[in-house]
Amino acid sequence: MLGSHLVQTCLGEDLEHKQRRRIPAPDGVGSVRTSTVRDPSEGLAGLYWRNFFGPPFIRLFGDRLLSLPPDTVQQLGDGLVLVQPYALPTQAMTPEGDAAEERLITVLGPECFYDFQHHRKPTRLPDLSPP
Repeated sequence: MLGSHLVQTCLGEDLEHKQRRRIPAPDGVGSVRTSTVRDPSEGLAGLYWRNFFGPPFIRLFGDRLLSLPPDTVQQLGDGLVLVQPYALPTQAMTPEGDAAEERLITVLGPECFYDFQHHRKPTRLPDLSPP
């Protein structure tokens, strides 16, 4: 993970749920799958069970990271911060897990995450250019 901008750990269903969505097919018959965000340069699809943020995301969130509940954030050193909205990966996509994730997203800044209600990409993005 050293040197990474972002590492996220989760169940496959949670990854698929947040990174892909169905839209009507261009020809009007059926639907096609499309990405919510393709990679970290487009922002974040959401929070997962474990989110390891490197320097670009630490800069993006700034002091908001310090405002997270202490049991959800951990400074790991070497420019890494762990954000974990819930204790177990199986809590993803449950009402409790969704509520925990939403609370943290509200603190970190909803503009940094995909807006599933309005199907909009994040408007605040990390600077991933080399230092």
